[in-house]
Amino acid sequence: MQRRREIMISTVSPRAFLVGILLLVALLASVSVTSFAASAGQPGFFGDAADSDTAAAATATDEPLVSGKVVAVDAARNRITLEYRPIPQHFLEGGTRIFDVAKTVALKGLSAGDKVRFDLERDGRRYVVIRLENSN
Repeated sequence: MQRRREIMISTVSPRAFLVGILLLVALLASVSVTSFAASAGQPGFFGDAADSDTAAAATATDEPLVSGKVVAVDAARNRITLEYRPIPQHFLEGGTRIFDVAKTVALKGLSAGDKVRFDLERDGRRYVVIRLENSN
């Protein structure tokens, strides 16, 4: 007696198929974004310096300082109020704001009306002045 072999084709619901495809697309997209982000810091990426020594030498401290004017100084609380131009690297529009000042930055000799150049660092939801130069 010869057995007849039947091939059973499993049917998948359209909903399960769609969910599977969406999961596959999400997985591929996350791998693609991760590899793109990892390559963004590589030398030669979108016109960055192709020489690795030059790229390593370029750091965040090479960014130009922001120009501003002192509105008020609160040395007791280690704060300064500055009127400043737009700061694109921190996505800040120009305006007036009270900034905390790093303990390494001296506020001595600054008074309202002084022109200054400064650099900021983001600390959570606030900005801290990490470098301050009197421009007068």
